[in-house]
Amino acid sequence: MLLSSICSVCKQWVSNAASILPRWNVVPSPNLPTPLTTTRPIEDYRAGYPQLSALVSSYDGFFVCRSFRRVRARLLLQKQDRLSILEQKLDQIDQDETSPLFLGKLRVDRNQARASLLAEIDERLIDYDSFLKRTQDVMRFDSAVPRDVESIKNWLDGTSHVSSAETGFLDHVRGELVCLGPSPDSATRQLETWVEDKLIQYYPGFREAVTQEVSRDDDVYICSGPLIKYIANVVLLLVISLLLLTPIVVCNAVLSLSGRIWVVAISTVTYLLVVSALAKTKTIELIVAGATFATVLIVFVAGDNANPT
Repeated sequence: MLLSSICSVCKQWVSNAASILPRWNVVPSPNLPTPLTTTRPIEDYRAGYPQLSALVSSYDGFFVCRSFRRVRARLLLQKQDRLSILEQKLDQIDQDETSPLFLGKLRVDRNQARASLLAEIDERLIDYDSFLKRTQDVMRFDSAVPRDVESIKNWLDGTSHVSSAETGFLDHVRGELVCLGPSPDSATRQLETWVEDKLIQYYPGFREAVTQEVSRDDDVYICSGPLIKYIANVVLLLVISLLLLTPIVVCNAVLSLSGRIWVVAISTVTYLLVVSALAKTKTIELIVAGATFATVLIVFVAGDNANPT
């Protein structure tokens, strides 16, 4: 998993190298706000929903909407109960059947009540199955990023062009709001967010250097270009290199075997903590990653201990 992250970062460097050297804003980053396909800024649209639509379409992360989980659960329970009632009716019809032949041979079954009930159950099941699949699709969407939701709310508060009653959905708790945009790698996104905040805070020229095609408003800031992504990739590679190389350097400096074992243990725990914090990993993936990391270090320690210099 760690090796795949390194390969992914290297591929991104190669793909961005040609565009980064001449200028910063040639190729927009797939994990950063995507500029509007048109050059018209938000302020060129009529106030209200035209401007709000232009803002939302300027960045994948702004495609935020409610999932209506509670209503979906209510409908699911209702549809399920209706099918349960029909199932009970079918069982009762079978129980009251006076002709055993009708129960043993479908071709001669002349019970119209059972036939009509089965047809109704079939229709209900089609609707029920469709609702299950649609609900499953919605549940697979990622939760909206609080940072993006807060950005939309700040814009709405600053403009006051859209009714607050119709934008109240943004106040729902996390989990109810989902994002329809593509899901970037969590580690990369966290690093890019951190880099962007630091550049805005400590580099005054960064705000004026980025392309501002989305809005003419000085309070509206949507960055485009691979600069942030490039810096985030450098930071990610540095973190990965430190995680891999630091234990080896320390083990080489420690002479006692017990000390090296402690270094391996602490390094493995640190490695797993960093990986679990930065990436969305399953339990089995963490186990495999930790076992692989610890095995490599133990082999290094054992080999170095067997051949002392």
